[in-house]
Amino acid sequence: MPRELITIQVGQCGNQIGSRFWDLALQEHATYCKSGKFDDPLSSFFRNVDTKYSNPLEIPVGDGSNDIMSLKARAVVVDMEEGVVNGMLKSDIGEIFDQTQFITDVSGAGNNWAHGFHHYGQMYQEELLDKIRRTAEYCDSLQSFFLMHSLGGGTGSGVGTFILSLLEDNFEDVFRFTTCVFPSENDDVVTSPYNSIMSLNQLISHSDCVLPIDNQALMDICHRIEPDKAKGGKKIVGASDRGTSGKIKDGSAITGEGGKKQKAFDKMNNIVAHLLNNLTSSMRFEGSLNVDLNEITMNLVPYPKLHFLVSSLSPLYSIADVKMQPRRLDQIFSDAVSKDFQLLKADPRSSTYLACGLMLR
Repeated sequence: MPRELITIQVGQCGNQIGSRFWDLALQEHATYCKSGKFDDPLSSFFRNVDTKYSNPLEIPVGDGSNDIMSLKARAVVVDMEEGVVNGMLKSDIGEIFDQTQFITDVSGAGNNWAHGFHHYGQMYQEELLDKIRRTAEYCDSLQSFFLMHSLGGGTGSGVGTFILSLLEDNFEDVFRFTTCVFPSENDDVVTSPYNSIMSLNQLISHSDCVLPIDNQALMDICHRIEPDKAKGGKKIVGASDRGTSGKIKDGSAITGEGGKKQKAFDKMNNIVAHLLNNLTSSMRFEGSLNVDLNEITMNLVPYPKLHFLVSSLSPLYSIADVKMQPRRLDQIFSDAVSKDFQLLKADPRSSTYLACGLMLR
């Protein structure tokens, strides 16, 4: 039986990535579950509730024969500004969020880790615990908390790392997986280096596994797949280096929804959301070789505090044009260890691998 996963989205970046993540998850499950029944894979991320009642009635998975009434994401949404959260509620997927699981303020953390950690963290400590406990109570077999945040701002870095310490104190037996976005070298927030360093200490101490994402690496990938205006398509990363050619069509999981007006950072958020969706697929869907997040990190983390993983995604087109030339399997594996396909600015070939895991879909 698949186990449940609770996402905790913190700050502007965390909620923007979370919004794309839930959109992709809904599309994937809609493709997989065409019967309209609430089954085990759906229950990993969603609750099935009957909203006809003032206090919505929880409908269990059972034998997988119950109809889908109203899906609610197993998510806790935190932001000290209301702009992104309000935009998320007004979006096409706004109905999947339970507004009673939202924690917002109006003034923001001022791009200051200390203000987010010591001021807002202490102010909302009891409310944070109440929201998280309530979400956990709806789970039959909770596997992990999935935290999404950035380290450059004040809310993501300060409140995000404060939540990690709360989870360790109150849910010490539940796995804590963190996806954090590091600021680029030329970040326009002058306090981002300070916020990142202060957050790193908390990530080392309180997280079980960290998947760092580099803003600069995301920008570099987006630049490589910018529209080739002369040909009317998208460039494939590394295509010119390997003598191949092709185009990524608009509306793919990398470029976003075709025909819709994109907001700032949408393309970057799409890449991260697609990576996380693939990472969690093995715990949601049945398969003889499928493993959950605990097993993945158990084989990749050599020491408790050495739990920062380097991620990559290959190929970078997931929904490709039918006319695109197929990539060879050995080429896909080679790309997976190439610095051009990594979501972290580093060159692994100039260092030593302690462990490596390849997940194929």
